[in-house]
Amino acid sequence: MYLCFDSFTAEAIAVRFGLNLANTAGCSKNEVNSDSMEVVNALSQGYSSSVASSIIDDCYFMSLGFSHVIYDHCNRERNRVAHELARLARFSSPSVWMDNAPDEVIPLLINDATLLMNE
Repeated sequence: MYLCFDSFTAEAIAVRFGLNLANTAGCSKNEVNSDSMEVVNALSQGYSSSVASSIIDDCYFMSLGFSHVIYDHCNRERNRVAHELARLARFSSPSVWMDNAPDEVIPLLINDATLLMNE
């Protein structure tokens, strides 16, 4: 069975998953990027009155365990890897990769690295 969430809830769930992954990996300083300004604002304020308020609360309480967390809005151009991973996730079972990225996103990761080097 598949659930269909609104975009705000889906993005909040993705952030919660990412914060949990960062905690598991032992990362204490984190920058969370989202192309949803609404989600970034809710995370920055630690509050939301949406249907995803409990997820935003989870993110807030998880973030207290890190020494540093920044929530940053980024446009879709800067978020291409995330969008490709989301597209791939629609057609595959859940998975986590720590060392080797899926082949489909490697060109996008290289592009991101090139853009960062040129900034």
